[in-house]
Amino acid sequence: MRRKLLALVSLGWIFNYAHRMAVPPLIPMIRAELGISNAEAGLLMTALLLPYALIQVPAGYIGDRIGRKYLLLISIIGYSISSALIVFARQYWELIAVRALYGLFSGLYYAPATALISDVYRERKGSALGVFMVGPPVGSGIAPLIVVPIAVNLKWRYAFPVLSVMSLAVGIALALAVRGEVSRPSRVRFSIPRNVIPLSVANFIVLAAFFGLLTFLVSFLVNSGVSVQEASLFFSLLSLIGIAGSIFGGALYDRIGKRSIAMVFGLNALLTLVLALTALPWVVVPLGLTFYSVGAIVTAYTAEKAGEENLGPVMGFVNMVGFLGATVGPYFIGLLIDKTDYERAFLAMPAMYLVALAIIKVEEVAEKREISRT
Repeated sequence: MRRKLLALVSLGWIFNYAHRMAVPPLIPMIRAELGISNAEAGLLMTALLLPYALIQVPAGYIGDRIGRKYLLLISIIGYSISSALIVFARQYWELIAVRALYGLFSGLYYAPATALISDVYRERKGSALGVFMVGPPVGSGIAPLIVVPIAVNLKWRYAFPVLSVMSLAVGIALALAVRGEVSRPSRVRFSIPRNVIPLSVANFIVLAAFFGLLTFLVSFLVNSGVSVQEASLFFSLLSLIGIAGSIFGGALYDRIGKRSIAMVFGLNALLTLVLALTALPWVVVPLGLTFYSVGAIVTAYTAEKAGEENLGPVMGFVNMVGFLGATVGPYFIGLLIDKTDYERAFLAMPAMYLVALAIIKVEEVAEKREISRT
């Protein structure tokens, strides 16, 4: 039962990401049709990420109260239908509104899903969450493969109803294959311990860099002379390699614990610096391994900082703060591109990883001092 549950919940997370990451490879077409700037294109990600972030803590608490699997089903149905509504959007602000509605429903997924998996796979939650966190790379990887051919042969809006049919099928399978509630705490408490604050701030910075890069990677490569089709393939390659990166990250956490956080932050800083300076598409090969390993590692470490009674709210809080950064990131990078150029804008990303690394190191020193006092 555990494997079936993990597989279906992970599929729901894959399509959660496929819907949200369907926009970046379509940005050149959307900009051409609507006549919008890079900053306004970045707002298409911000529009979904802001409600996504704000619903995280309530989602964790509600999932603990009413049942985590039940809330996951509500999320899948809601994000599938709302994403399909893009087919009716004709103006820029209509597109913004539909993306915001999608963000609200998609935001109901992460906290109950990670709390459920952490509870069911207690002793091996790092590895299990590594499987679950293939959602971002797989979802991001398949999105261009699905939406770009539809956009080229029909219209870019029609890609979203196609994705919706696929994700609704996953929701139906979860409802039928996994009967009843699987994970529901006997006692629920809404509390956020202070020791999650540094991790949350680091997550804010890292996800700002993460979504800034994902939003503009295709445009960055196109600006460097790569064709749209080739740039989209490298976007998919980054994400597909990230499947191994996510699984590696979960296994690494089970082996060396929180030390894995500093390791992958440092490697991401180095590789994004190389990408910004060289614009070589093949940098995405090693970057895919480290870029997507962060999610599983941070998620597993977050679960260590919570108790059984407040697991959902804590998972939601760290993700909420992180996705507030994700909300800022695409707009910030888009604004830097408009004000300077692609290379200088992309140099902000390694700097952001280094700041996050410094925060984690300061937290480690503070924890060691606290232990020595006791």
